[in-house]
Amino acid sequence: MASNINGNINQLFRGANNEPRTGTVSSKPRGPSKSDSQIKKSGAIDKFGESAKVSLSPEAEMYGKVVDLLQNKYENADVFVAGPNDDLSQIGGDLEYSIILSEDEMKLLASDDPKDKEAKNKLMGQIDDAMTAIKDMSEKIGENTGEDDEVSNFGIKMDKNGKMSFFADINGKSFADGTMDSLIKSIASDKTANAQ
Repeated sequence: MASNINGNINQLFRGANNEPRTGTVSSKPRGPSKSDSQIKKSGAIDKFGESAKVSLSPEAEMYGKVVDLLQNKYENADVFVAGPNDDLSQIGGDLEYSIILSEDEMKLLASDDPKDKEAKNKLMGQIDDAMTAIKDMSEKIGENTGEDDEVSNFGIKMDKNGKMSFFADINGKSFADGTMDSLIKSIASDKTANAQ
């Protein structure tokens, strides 16, 4: 089984013309260098009073709410937001999986408006389906690759109707298909052809 297998779930609702991503980049935000107790001991809060308190923008609060929601449900997934022109190959995290959402999807998942409940539940169902499929895909790729194989990326793209397509980048070669089984067969037959 190949080591360091990571997966991405691309929930961006785009057309089918998007190319599969390759590679991942770690992008964890960095916090302040001093702990809260060190800041309090230095008297920074007391000295500056209310002006030292941090207030977050509505977008940051929304993002935090969605990240909390999804990471409480999927402990092994990082959550990212991407715009329509963002390079998805540069998005990835330190956890086993990455869920990449559009800004509209972030707003929908953060919404408490009762009129958004049905659409929000539908999107959460699609993410649930994708998380189940990506775990299955991880196992199948692992079963069909060896220690000498380099699995640089694999994932699922989902259109706005919830239809999934699958991709993987293995040994510098990109594979993509409409079903997971067809993708795995392509990977296995390529591996067999290269072994001969």
